[in-house]
This record gives sequence, structure tokens and C-alpha cells, in this order.
Amino acid sequence: MDNIKVIICDLDGTLYQDRQYYKRFISHLLKGSVFEEFEALIQAKADAIIEGKDKFLLGHLYDRTMDLTGKTLEERLDIEPIVNTDGHFENYLDRKYGFIGDGWSIVFMLAGQLGIAKEVVDRAFAKVREEMLMPEYAIEVNEQLVQVLGELAKYTEGMYMMTNTARPEAIDFTKYINLEDKFNIIHYGADKPFGVMEHLPGILKNHHIEGSEILAIGDHGYNDLYPVKAIGGHTILTSPYDIHDHVDWSVRVHTLEQLREQLEEVLVYCKKRESA
Repeated sequence: MDNIKVIICDLDGTLYQDRQYYKRFISHLLKGSVFEEFEALIQAKADAIIEGKDKFLLGHLYDRTMDLTGKTLEERLDIEPIVNTDGHFENYLDRKYGFIGDGWSIVFMLAGQLGIAKEVVDRAFAKVREEMLMPEYAIEVNEQLVQVLGELAKYTEGMYMMTNTARPEAIDFTKYINLEDKFNIIHYGADKPFGVMEHLPGILKNHHIEGSEILAIGDHGYNDLYPVKAIGGHTILTSPYDIHDHVDWSVRVHTLEQLREQLEEVLVYCKKRESA
């Protein structure tokens, strides 16, 4: 990655990590619903996917157009996996398939399988986001990683953060992690992967660069990385979990510390280029 000039970075699950939020998200989602009494069963399903103990694994896709009419709870939770190939990205774009790359997407999938209304999901999402910044639910932040991002901002031509989380919920996270001045542009509510695809032509043109000079970093391969990979860019998949997506990302890391180490290598090349 010695030619990186622009970095496009995700926020949630990438610049901080939290392995427990999805449990609270499910609890908030089910509270007061007809499924509340089955919370233990539904939580166990999410745990099994996260831990790689279910036939449906992180990195698999599922058919979002299935008719669930008359299906029992057990049938709704018996989700048939579609093993990922590069060719499935088009089906993801037309929303026929859903892709499970992180804890958020597991909960959103379960909400869809259970037929829970969008406004209920939105309220539960907002609540768990508030909790994630409370001391008792503290998210994991790597201050050295944040420092490296600040250094990269000095030696790259563009640092972009793109998050699907809307500004009201996400801006507190950028402040909490001290990221406001680490990125030239922050896109909240980016609607990835569509937002990445929309902005890439302008990024290439404005910085006079090729696709191979872009590095994308994220924990959800299809949302964060694939559009950059498709134009020849570099990618770092960052996830504490094993993602069975069968895609050849440039690098896979599991921890924030490992991500910091990778970005320090990029920084070395950037500084050499600056002084050349």
C-alpha cells in the first residue's frame, strides 16, 4: 500500500468496537412485542451467528424477498444461507439479498424476519446508540489509532469518513472518539454502498488519482469496501469476528491494535512520498 493518497473509512465497528450492543438492541426491539417472551431463543440465534455456531454465518447473504406469511417463529429463525461470491454484489445492490457482515446487520435481519415495524426498529436503534456512550456500556477506543489517523490527515490528499448512521446519532461518537479534525470530510447517513459509489467519481477527479491510490477501511465488506475494490483500490476488512465472505480483501484484521499497525505502515510510505 505504498501509493495510498486517499483513505475512505467507516465509523461503527471500525474506529471503535463493541461486542455486546447487539444483545441490548434485540432486547429493546422485542420489548412490548408478541415476541418478547421468546427473547432468549432470539438472542441465542444472534449469538450462534456471531460465534460461528449456526449454519448461517457472518459473511453469508439471505433472500430478503422471502414470503414469511404464516411462518412459525422457528421457521422465521431458520434462515437459509447464501454463500457469497463476487457475483452477488449486484443482487445486494437491488436489495434482493441482505448481507450479514456485523452485529447491526444481524439485528436488522432478525427484525425483518420477525416483521417488526421500522419505527420500532428506529427507536431501539436510537436507544442502544445512546447507551453505547454511557460509562457502564463503554465502547472500546484505541487512542493510538486515533493519533495515527491524525498523522495520516497531514500526509494524505484526502481523508473521508462515511457512516450509514445519521448525523444526530453519529456525531456524538465522532466527538467522543476525538475524530472531528482527523477527516477532511465526514458523510453522515451515507447510505453505503450507494453513497460510496456516488462519491467515488468526484474523489478520483478532485484529487487527480487512480482507483489504486484509494484505501477503504471498514467492517462490512459490501457497504464499506466493495465499491473501492471494484475500481482497483486497496481494502482493509476490520472485524473482531471471522467473516466467511469469500472475498479477497487486501488485508483482514481483527483488532483496533492490528488496524493501527497497518495504518502506521501506510503512514511510513506517505511520509516518504512527502519528503521525496
